[in-house]
Amino acid sequence: MAAIPSLTFGALLKRHRIAAGLTQEELAAQAGLSPRGISDLERGERRAPRKETVQLIADALNLSPAERATLETAARQRSAPPPPTTAEHTSPSSSLTQRGSASLVGRARELQFLTRQLVDGPPLLLVAGEPGIGKSRLLQAGIEQARNKGWVILTGGCHRRSGQEPYAPFVSALERSLQSLAPAQQRQQLQGCTWLVHLLPELAEMSLISRPTVTLPPEQERRLMFAAIARYLGNIAGPAGTLLVLDDLHWAGPDALDLLQSLVRVPTESPLRILGAYRDTDVAAHDPLANLVADLARENLARRILLAPLPNDEATTLLEELLPETPGTVVLRQRVLERAGGVPFFLISCVQALQAGHKDSPDDGLASEVPWTVAETIRQRVMSLPVAAQEVLNSAAIVGRSIERDILLAVTTRTVQSEEDLLAGLQACCRGRLLLEEGEHTYLFAHDLIREVVLADLGVARRGVLHRRVAEALEQGTSTTAMAVLAYHYTQAGDLQKAVIYLQSSGDAALARHANAEAAAAYREVVARLEELGRTLEAARWREKLGNVLVLLTQYDEALDVLERACETYRQTGNLEGELRALAQVGRTHRWRGTSAEGLKYLLPLLKALPKIDASQGAAAFYIALAYLYIGTGQYSEQLAAAEQAAKLARAMGDDQMHLLAQERIGSALFMLGRLEEARQVLANEVIPAGEATGNQWLLIDALGNLGAAYEALGEYPQGRTFQERAVALAERLGGRAQMAHLIFGHGMNAFCQGEWKQAHDDFTRAASLAASVGRSWSTAYPAYGLGLLALAESKEEAISYLTEAKALAERNHDLRALCWIEGALAEQDLLMGRPEAACARLTPLLKLVSPTVGYIKESLILLAWAELESGEVAQAQARLEEVLNTARTAAMRPTLVGALRVQALLLSRQGLWAEAEAALEEALALCRDMSTPYIEAKTQYVSGLVAFKHGRTQEARLRLDMALASLRQLGERLYASRIEQIV
Repeated sequence: MAAIPSLTFGALLKRHRIAAGLTQEELAAQAGLSPRGISDLERGERRAPRKETVQLIADALNLSPAERATLETAARQRSAPPPPTTAEHTSPSSSLTQRGSASLVGRARELQFLTRQLVDGPPLLLVAGEPGIGKSRLLQAGIEQARNKGWVILTGGCHRRSGQEPYAPFVSALERSLQSLAPAQQRQQLQGCTWLVHLLPELAEMSLISRPTVTLPPEQERRLMFAAIARYLGNIAGPAGTLLVLDDLHWAGPDALDLLQSLVRVPTESPLRILGAYRDTDVAAHDPLANLVADLARENLARRILLAPLPNDEATTLLEELLPETPGTVVLRQRVLERAGGVPFFLISCVQALQAGHKDSPDDGLASEVPWTVAETIRQRVMSLPVAAQEVLNSAAIVGRSIERDILLAVTTRTVQSEEDLLAGLQACCRGRLLLEEGEHTYLFAHDLIREVVLADLGVARRGVLHRRVAEALEQGTSTTAMAVLAYHYTQAGDLQKAVIYLQSSGDAALARHANAEAAAAYREVVARLEELGRTLEAARWREKLGNVLVLLTQYDEALDVLERACETYRQTGNLEGELRALAQVGRTHRWRGTSAEGLKYLLPLLKALPKIDASQGAAAFYIALAYLYIGTGQYSEQLAAAEQAAKLARAMGDDQMHLLAQERIGSALFMLGRLEEARQVLANEVIPAGEATGNQWLLIDALGNLGAAYEALGEYPQGRTFQERAVALAERLGGRAQMAHLIFGHGMNAFCQGEWKQAHDDFTRAASLAASVGRSWSTAYPAYGLGLLALAESKEEAISYLTEAKALAERNHDLRALCWIEGALAEQDLLMGRPEAACARLTPLLKLVSPTVGYIKESLILLAWAELESGEVAQAQARLEEVLNTARTAAMRPTLVGALRVQALLLSRQGLWAEAEAALEEALALCRDMSTPYIEAKTQYVSGLVAFKHGRTQEARLRLDMALASLRQLGERLYASRIEQIV
């Protein structure tokens, strides 16, 4: 007798398409296929579709796991017909578990439930949870466990429209079970199951069962049919029993639920277990399924597992499996995790969308798109809600991921008829786990993807209205609201006038708390909105503020672009004052960027226009900017003159703040010119106290840094460190990375001079890291110089590499001070290696670039005099030394004086003036001891030893050199130490 025939792929496809209420064209559109392709498949002209095609069709039809498995099996029948199945009926479950889903991650507690269920659990175990939470995957795990333990497994599932079909999903489960049997097995297993024909009439048509000969009341026939089904399940039982797996029970009709209850209660000879799954978000408290579950649980006939989202660590593990680590995937995983949370279906769908698009970077747009499978699932959940609940979701999506209850109610009240409807709608959103309660007053979207889909489905006009309502509710609310939030909602509502007001306040508030990136974002929006409103002159003023913040963020190129556009607006409108202000900022930006020469070319042409206007804030700011640019090009006298002119203009206006800025630049110029005591007086007695009183912290950073450097030039290193550390603390608090890089370098130089070389190395390394994060800046050469100087002293190979890098950066920035220091370090090495001509070649060109009156050139002049002395140019060396000695003594520059005295001692010893040479060295050593500078003192001891050797006092010479060597070894120094080791 023939077996119940298996449907072909085409027949199954047509059956599912019609059940879904779709035409061939509609299915083709949803699956991304051609209508002709769907037609060919249904007519059997293509009998072996590709695996990817089957997956697209199954996704478009929203098939249950069991239906998907049957469709995949039918698709494989032509090329690889399934082998005859045994009485264990494992074929359906086998196909179900091989559909290519991700492996089960986590769910250890739930798996233990499944194990106990098969051993000694009640007849029914239900798995509940929201859509996509992993119910079907857990059913598969149950199937895998049961198969290994000898259970016969039947699988069936409902779909959205199957609730209209009698006894779904039992019909499909029984059909597949019989299809898996050979004809002889079918007749054997149907023994005693006559009344099963009422459920499967085709059994009589195939002559497998005779129709009952008696007519009974419908209730009695149904009872006998239920018994026949139970009898059949007992007949086919395997060694362990029969496991009936039913998916998507939330779509089951009342008749199916009655049959389920009957099977749970009926006694059977062999064990019968039923494993079911349903969406608890789709089942209200009064629904038949909820009542059934409650009744059976009360009688200990059923248990329920409620699936929650995967914990963060387990969700991460799943993503690591789905997205093997490659460059960029770590960021991708985090992005997917943030949006999808711990819902496996969301996670898997997002990854599949990324892989389908061959995307490997979160910057690719696909990483922010919602996969259409996820979007459709979410839309179905939303559309099943009452209208009031949908309105609640719409308003919540506009507010944000986290929503205050009062704001949500205030916004939604205008679209929902009554407060009761509103509260019921809110409750429905929470019951459907679209919104979660977070504390007593706040709601949270369960997943970002839900909010994204709801937002995407709102029309532009609808979104604008809701944004306005949210903004108005926020304005009237009692809770504190960030200005940026109000600005955002008014912008989205199209009310640019109000948006600008709140954006301006938001940017100013962010700047006040040093949230510079946030301030820049707000100011960009202000400028854009003002331009939209046609208020171009006002936009230029806010471009000035934006440019200032961009400089703080070291985004110099964007700052210049913004400020130059402001200049152009002022120029076109004839606003000279505005142009001067904007040009001043352009100039200062070029200084920080390390392009001072370029900045001067931009500013100087306007200098002739300044006498035509009265003293103004713009003119004073313009001269201050010139002072900044002059220091960047080594023109310190011009810097002083520009700063003094700015101070004069500020005094004329009575502008104390502008006068203070000018005074700080005067102090800086005096320091660079070597007029240290004057610089110290201006900075310590005028600028810093006034800066502290007015709270001008950026000015304080510069003033404290320069004052610290002035103290160091005087040899007062502890005092210098105190001011440097104050400046570093301020820069750290304000987020000034470029300033921090230079100040920390200065702190390292202080430590280097005081013999704290580990601290120096740490400071130079940190400064180098900060400089690298800044990009192009005026200060980038200094950290590399510090690392090179230290490595040179320690005779490390990387010294030349660091110094070469530093020199290239200094030359690019036209930084003469850095260039003098770098060439001085290399010249000192040349001298110790016996290459005075090379040292002269390094240092002589500097004289053409830097005036001898400049403070930092003095060290280079000392080394040049040493090189000239070693080259036999004694008179030239003596004249140079006398100039440096006079300057150093007059300005009390003790470190410079020590260096000059060392070389003077060498010169005097060459002339045979031993007493004078010893006197110079004694003075130098006394200064070293007073300054507590072990490296400088060791160098001086080295020269003292050389002089003693020349004088023929060998024992004394060795003693002095041994003292120097001991100090150098303690420091870890090798440049001078190796030279001493060669001598002794």
